[in-house]
Amino acid sequence: MKVINIFGLSEQASPQIPLFAMSVAAGSPVPAENDIESTIDLNEFLVKHPASTFFAHVMGDNLNDTGILDGDILIIDTSIEPRNGKIVLVKLGDALSVKIFRDNENGIYLQTDNESFIPLKISDGFEFEIIGTAIKVIHSI
Repeated sequence: MKVINIFGLSEQASPQIPLFAMSVAAGSPVPAENDIESTIDLNEFLVKHPASTFFAHVMGDNLNDTGILDGDILIIDTSIEPRNGKIVLVKLGDALSVKIFRDNENGIYLQTDNESFIPLKISDGFEFEIIGTAIKVIHSI
């Protein structure tokens, strides 16, 4: 990842967006209904722990296979402990980076999808800090 821009949640009330009662098909079309079941607040839907959550706008393509693309926005929760295979925002020295967290019998590693980068083994004396765990990714289609 080349650049990570960090930004926080707005405390202003977010607009309520209609949520249809019916599901939508990803294959064959289903008959449309006009019934709106309720409304959904995207802050409520996307953020479980507002006090410990922020957004990170990422640039780079080292996690494309994971579904994180250049220009995506990650929702990072600092209250969630990293687990094996989860995406984390990590401070390496003075730089921020998004990596896949690996914890196995050989130690803790940080890696990307890009095979030209070897996994980075976290050992004593290596300066790093896991800032938070990515819980959702937002990207345009």
